[in-house]
Amino acid sequence: MSKPNLEQQRGLLEPESFDLDDLETQDPLPSSNGYSHHPNGHARRPSSGGRKVLVGGRSRRKWVIALVVVLVVMAVGVALNRGEGIKLPGSLKMHKGDEGSGETKKKPEAPVAAPEAKVKEPDPPKKPETPHSPPPPPPPAEPAATGEAKPAKEKWEKPKDFKIIGLIFFGRPVTVAILDCYLKKNLVSNGGWLDEVHFVINTGRKEDIEWVDGLLKTEKRYKRVDIKEKGYNAAWATLEKEPMYIKIDDDIVWFNDEAIPDIVYSKLAHPETLDVVANLINSPETGWLHYRLGAIRAYLPERMPPKNPSPESLGPNAWRASALPIWQGTFEQMNFPVKGANMGKPDDGGVFEPGVEGGPPFKGHRWLPLPDGEKNLWRTPMSESKYDPDGPDWASWSLGAQNHYSFLENLENDNLTVYHYGAGLDEDREGIWNMAYARMNINFMAIWGKDVLDNLPFDSPDDELQLSVTVNKKLRRPLLVNTHALAAHFSFRSQHEMFDTDLLNRYRAYANEMVCKDGAKIPMPVR
Repeated sequence: MSKPNLEQQRGLLEPESFDLDDLETQDPLPSSNGYSHHPNGHARRPSSGGRKVLVGGRSRRKWVIALVVVLVVMAVGVALNRGEGIKLPGSLKMHKGDEGSGETKKKPEAPVAAPEAKVKEPDPPKKPETPHSPPPPPPPAEPAATGEAKPAKEKWEKPKDFKIIGLIFFGRPVTVAILDCYLKKNLVSNGGWLDEVHFVINTGRKEDIEWVDGLLKTEKRYKRVDIKEKGYNAAWATLEKEPMYIKIDDDIVWFNDEAIPDIVYSKLAHPETLDVVANLINSPETGWLHYRLGAIRAYLPERMPPKNPSPESLGPNAWRASALPIWQGTFEQMNFPVKGANMGKPDDGGVFEPGVEGGPPFKGHRWLPLPDGEKNLWRTPMSESKYDPDGPDWASWSLGAQNHYSFLENLENDNLTVYHYGAGLDEDREGIWNMAYARMNINFMAIWGKDVLDNLPFDSPDDELQLSVTVNKKLRRPLLVNTHALAAHFSFRSQHEMFDTDLLNRYRAYANEMVCKDGAKIPMPVR
């Protein structure tokens, strides 16, 4: 019985696979000449006297030494490849003749094991962290109402070394009836941050004053503040120095649960600023940004009164955009003339009557989503938005209406992060947009009482100009917008036509369902 050949004894690789210069090969000869044929076509002589001889007459010892050298080189290359990402040359990864297949043949493990006993493989070094190597994940978050998992914000504790007072310049019961539910929800007695809410009486209408007096009786933390003369100088002079004030316009009809904590956080974290304002829905400064960020949806006013509308799409409980029907009309009718103050109106107090070009189609109308929505966004009023405090976003009711209907759709879809932009110290709580001394609406603002009182009287009756531009430049303390704090501002004086939409009913329906306590539902106004 013949002895196994050298490859079978040692498990060595075929010598012709390594292209060694000192090994010779010989053309295959027929078996009748005493040669056995190797599968790859090279020939080896049979054993003689129990000893195998490689073709060319080289000794087995020399061949083994050469092969061990090659294997040691391979082992070191593999170690480097694992630790440092260095690629081995193709000649060490592929056998001759395999280049066309694109596959790397696996080499027998036995030869590699032998040199590893002599040459210790170094421990692979730790790979440095990269931006794509996130830290260990936090515990799983509770699923949100939409089914999407969201990380919960750490619950903040309200600062205890100063008061936080809500400041309302009161004059419009129809919107304050909605705002009331949000104010009560944010009182310290209900887990919020407002120690008190001051209603500064800014109207002479007897019926409105009687209405707010009735509202004050419903909550002991509500305070009435009277002023001796008309004007914002007198209204701001009612402040105290120590508290931080959250000035909220009386036509704010929605704000998110974290809006007050977030602007307080930013005011404390950025002492260089004079005031911090929320990210406003329906504002000339933020509307243009919302349009460019993709927060605005394609809506136009319905062209005629609906027949038999569903109660989900129109009525006291209707606020969800998903229940609205699709806008009906031809492509040529898919447009709406943008008109407003200085754009067809003699002044910002003028009103377009229903049916007039650029005015509401009829009282109580809805705005409806367009077919092929985003493809037709360019045909809607918001396509004319400008980053201009006196531009169309302020002057025209149509841009304001489209802002609000878009917001209600995003609110229903839990898609409010689309409004976040800017950078902040805490990415979960703020995105900072620095107005850099440009004018900004102050409809929802955090400011220290001392900073106001020390700069009274204002140079003009325009308190918005004073507290976003004039005083800010004087003190070199800009106004910042925290874009994570969201607040819906219903309308400007120039947008009175907004009351001819069903938007006020929609915000009221949302508050009744989501915010107001049982027994404190807002009564529907009689038209």
